[in-house]
Amino acid sequence: MYQPATDLFGEVIILESDIFDWVSAVAPRWLTPERSFRNYVRGYNVVEKIRVAKLTGRYDDIISQRYEPWHARIALSAIL
Repeated sequence: MYQPATDLFGEVIILESDIFDWVSAVAPRWLTPERSFRNYVRGYNVVEKIRVAKLTGRYDDIISQRYEPWHARIALSAIL
C-alpha cells in the first residue's frame, strides 16, 4: 500500500521506526549504544535527510540497500 509522503497539513511523517531503518541501512555501526545512536541522528541531521528522501521518493530505495561495513572490506582485502 502506497502512503503519501505528506499528511493533510503538508508535513512529512517521520516515525521512530523510519529513523531506525535509515540508520540500520546507511550506518549500522551507530545502532549501539544508545548515546551513539542519538548523537549520530542529531549530528548528521538524519531526520532532514529522511524528509528529503521521502519527498523525492527515494526513501524506500535507500533503506532497502544494505551497505557492507567498512571494516569488513578492509579485512577481506587483507585476506586476499
